[in-house]
Amino acid sequence: MTDHGVLKSDGRPRYYSVVACPDCAGLVTIEHDAPGSAGQVHRTWPADAERALDVDHLPEDVARYYAAARRVLDAGVPDAAAVQLRRTLEAAAAHHGQNDRMLVRRIEALIQDGLVTRSFAGALTLIRKVGNQGAHATDEDVDQATAERALKFTTQLLRNLFEVPGELAAAKTGAPTEDEQAGGEPAEEG
Repeated sequence: MTDHGVLKSDGRPRYYSVVACPDCAGLVTIEHDAPGSAGQVHRTWPADAERALDVDHLPEDVARYYAAARRVLDAGVPDAAAVQLRRTLEAAAAHHGQNDRMLVRRIEALIQDGLVTRSFAGALTLIRKVGNQGAHATDEDVDQATAERALKFTTQLLRNLFEVPGELAAAKTGAPTEDEQAGGEPAEEG
């Protein structure tokens, strides 16, 4: 690790370290405030792509299925990821009172209840169908790109169903965000 220090415009020192990513062997620059160690990390470049998929305020079972989907997709098993994404969708619907045995009816109920827009219904249908394809023995496997697309749609759904309401509730009470609780910097007001 190589540290390079500079002074910010307010006179505070800030250090930058360049390290190799253990996953891709690419270079990563870390902005931190203590020489010789990572100290408190303020930013990384490139931005952590994995963090972009994190969703706060998830119920435990939804988080478990979602994490499993991400893990197996990273491992190159898109069929298994598709099944876990479908399970994520089923669990998310159940947390909003939708427990019909058929997932297509749960999706329709989420739309009827105004929790999902009609324009987003196609995304949920894609997650459901890709999950079915991954779960059943057919001639057609789920490819990596299709599973990644289903993951993006699932992430958006989870943000709308859980993260946005959770952050709004925290804003009303003045509670710190989950990022702030984890030691990150508070979001700048703009």
